[in-house]
Amino acid sequence: MAINKVEFLKKLELFKNFSDKELEEIAKYFHEKHYNKGDYLFFEEEAEPGIYILVDGLVKLLKETPDGKTIIVRLVFPKELFGWVEFGGRKPRYTYTAQAVLPSTVLYMSNQDFVNLSMKYPQLALMITCDLSEKLLETYEVLKSIASGKVEERIAKLLIELGDKIGQETPEGYLVIEAPITRQDIAEMTGTTVETAIRIMSKWKKEGIIDAQRGRIVLKDLDYLEELAGY
Repeated sequence: MAINKVEFLKKLELFKNFSDKELEEIAKYFHEKHYNKGDYLFFEEEAEPGIYILVDGLVKLLKETPDGKTIIVRLVFPKELFGWVEFGGRKPRYTYTAQAVLPSTVLYMSNQDFVNLSMKYPQLALMITCDLSEKLLETYEVLKSIASGKVEERIAKLLIELGDKIGQETPEGYLVIEAPITRQDIAEMTGTTVETAIRIMSKWKKEGIIDAQRGRIVLKDLDYLEELAGY
């Protein structure tokens, strides 16, 4: 069943100041695409520039390091943008591969359509460009963080970020992360081995800092994790 693009765009901060008529025009530039779990949306070296907005599902953005390791530089949650745009054929330095973690639906706008949209709505184009640029800088920061710092610190930062984005607070003051994130994903997002990720998560579980089950991570001692992460 096709989504109502106008109604969906209304829910996004980027489009809150546009009228229904303007959103109907903007929606024409977006094309709905569907992906099964495990499908690749695009590969780093082969990707065409363009803008993606995740409607539902979960997408991971992957980066290959010079030594052949695969790192997850970001998890994309519904209503978030990813991709990149080009002006004058200049490709951003920090691009990536995108893969669906769950069955996912996206709205996609090609680079050429974005350029055309910019002529009609320059303010929106500027906001989208700033959002995508910020996300690419976050990608760079993740890569820089992986190159330095202790593994426990990196995993703590990851769990705090996930808690901030999708965590639900319990009456006890815990943060519950409901998402199909595996130890492999945690390892790839923090630049370590699966064995190390398992060891650290198991240690924290025994110490009562977290509780981890399939598809669910509970942050029970957020103060400890924040101190470890240097916040």
